[in-house]
Amino acid sequence: MRTEDGKMHNMTLIGEDEGTEEWYCPTCGRRLLMNWQAKFEKTVLEIGDEYAIHSGGKGDLQMGPMKVMAVDDIGPQDEPEIPIEDAWLAPWVKWLDEVGFESLWNGDV
Repeated sequence: MRTEDGKMHNMTLIGEDEGTEEWYCPTCGRRLLMNWQAKFEKTVLEIGDEYAIHSGGKGDLQMGPMKVMAVDDIGPQDEPEIPIEDAWLAPWVKWLDEVGFESLWNGDV
């Protein structure tokens, strides 16, 4: 939700300790702890303006409001192609050849 005036607040990273970051909004006083270790966890220390859109970032990473779009708006996902000569796949390819897997689809069995 937006504030009545539609303002966005920019949060600032004010401290880090062993994978936990403390973020602060100088506009409304909101304070968060963000833990990135093993499982993401967010703890709100001070609520501040909970209806404001908060954003911020560090380095080249920026966070902002969530964008929601229809599935049709998402472009095709390129899946990496695994070469058939892959050593991990070799036993499976051998097994498929032995059982005549292709003939199962052709109705030859």
